[in-house]
Amino acid sequence: MMLILFMISFSLFLHLRIRTQWQMAADVESQLYSLVLAENGIEYARTLLPHMELNLLLAGLDGTFSGIHSSEWRNPMSFAEALRVDPSTWKPPHDDGLPFYDGQPLLPGGHQGAGEGYFFLKFSNNPEESPEHDEDHIILVRSLGIVPTLVQDFFFPHLRNSVVLLEARFRQERAFSLPSPLTLLGHSGSFQWEGEGFSIEGKEKFAITLLSTSPSTLYPDLVSSLSGSQQQSIRGHGVHPSIREVSPQDLKEPMAQHLLTPGFWNHFLLQLPKFTDDPPHGIVFLPEGGVFDKPLSGILVAQRNLILGNGAQIRGLLLHLGQGKLTLREQSQVIGGIWMSNFGTTGDKLKAGPIALQVSDSSAIRYDQAAIGAALTLLPPTQLGWRILFPETVE
Repeated sequence: MMLILFMISFSLFLHLRIRTQWQMAADVESQLYSLVLAENGIEYARTLLPHMELNLLLAGLDGTFSGIHSSEWRNPMSFAEALRVDPSTWKPPHDDGLPFYDGQPLLPGGHQGAGEGYFFLKFSNNPEESPEHDEDHIILVRSLGIVPTLVQDFFFPHLRNSVVLLEARFRQERAFSLPSPLTLLGHSGSFQWEGEGFSIEGKEKFAITLLSTSPSTLYPDLVSSLSGSQQQSIRGHGVHPSIREVSPQDLKEPMAQHLLTPGFWNHFLLQLPKFTDDPPHGIVFLPEGGVFDKPLSGILVAQRNLILGNGAQIRGLLLHLGQGKLTLREQSQVIGGIWMSNFGTTGDKLKAGPIALQVSDSSAIRYDQAAIGAALTLLPPTQLGWRILFPETVE
């Protein structure tokens, strides 16, 4: 009897050890998979953000922000629910912060991975602003990875899922939402206008906006370079020539303030080559300038002497960053907007230089807000932060 009891006890012990080891291995596997799914959710959100209107996203498909309902309102669902829910059947109670396109939700019930796991996303405004209204183009996204456990816990059978919650903080790059077809930032300029057949059309906007740094001669430099008949070619809001001068701080767009920080330009120029290796992407970078003589829908960024040839038809944005002259030859066109500045960075300060522009007869710059908006979607959002959240730290 003692031997039989010993054998039974030993067999039961082995069974429990094997089951425990099996359960631990299964838990590690499902936990790692839920982490991978949550990371995939963050990357998916990164691809969506350039195309999103943030205030519409915060309100959801129904157009109404439902408010803050719990301490975990930024999560796709609470931790307690995520541990117990069947992810294949779960539906969100509200559509606030859930991405949609063309009137249809993109992830109505989450996104299923290669196995049985899912990830769920929710966007929310950054804590520095009100929950329902964005102004600074900074937003939080939380991605919840859920994977059903392979082995149910004997002591906690109601805990059926492995869960990982990630949060990323992104900023949409909207600094170049230009207020005019020609926008100049600097303290002085050299301008040449050939003939009277060129046109700068602002429509309901000012044709030229000067963002003048103090002290500045940019406005008198520009106006004195135009003859009376040439001034009639600069049309838009107000009288001819349609020109306004403001300080960068006067712009209502909060993103414009980044244009006066060295960190923005250092980051922009450092990251730019990563997105210009593939020409179909729509961003062309010419750090040494040259002649550009073909159609482009997207963004052309250039430094030094850049010439737009007769075949240049740019629909979107032209960003000329100085160290040389921008020349528009006859028949060249920019439909969207041109940005010009000439900044160098010295430590934590910007060093401004003069702007140089030459516009030939029969060339045209026409404001098109839709073309600018489409071009801006090519700029990926900047990731400002990333963290793993736990039930004890979620807020």
